[in-house]
Amino acid sequence: MSESYEAYSAPHPKTRFSPQFMANATLGEVVGLVRHDLLPRILPDGSVSKWNWDQTVPVTIPETIVSSREEIPSMADMQPIMADAKQAFYELRVNSVCIQFKSGAIVRYHFSKLRLIVGANNQDYNFRLMSRLLARVERESLLSPALFEKLKLNRFSEPLAGFSVTQTPLYNLGCLLDERWILDDIMNARAEFIYFRRAAMLQSACH
Repeated sequence: MSESYEAYSAPHPKTRFSPQFMANATLGEVVGLVRHDLLPRILPDGSVSKWNWDQTVPVTIPETIVSSREEIPSMADMQPIMADAKQAFYELRVNSVCIQFKSGAIVRYHFSKLRLIVGANNQDYNFRLMSRLLARVERESLLSPALFEKLKLNRFSEPLAGFSVTQTPLYNLGCLLDERWILDDIMNARAEFIYFRRAAMLQSACH
């Protein structure tokens, strides 16, 4: 087996929930996935009853990509599979995993799909929170229509612009909704904004 695990398990760059997709998806695209109910359904923890490695190389769409509204394992159920996948690939020379859910359904996943499922789990909450945030901005007309459309063109994971120290991604702004705890990076961004605004005011006053 000459191919490395990293190469074999790497999803196609244009596949939804791949690292490249996450890096390039715009806020508008993310919101569209949520509003049109195109995200997969993450099953409750403990939904996997058993799983086994398999030497079959999956080639079908259900075995290789995460489809809209597809039921997928939770991160908790994925952790033991992902922990052993690399070792199983090299030592057992396997190419896929067969999973049986407590519902009785049995699926086979290519190793690349395992990484897509992890990606979907990691960002599901942030996708939904960002959708709520943009809905709030639109509903309360916090930006002009032109600026709102421009905002949606920004990449979901790009750093919040205009700051020299804080490098928090845009999707962390969702923590400002409701009365939940606010991420340290967002507070740092606010502090940095206040600092530079006061510095500009003092400079202006001196002139």
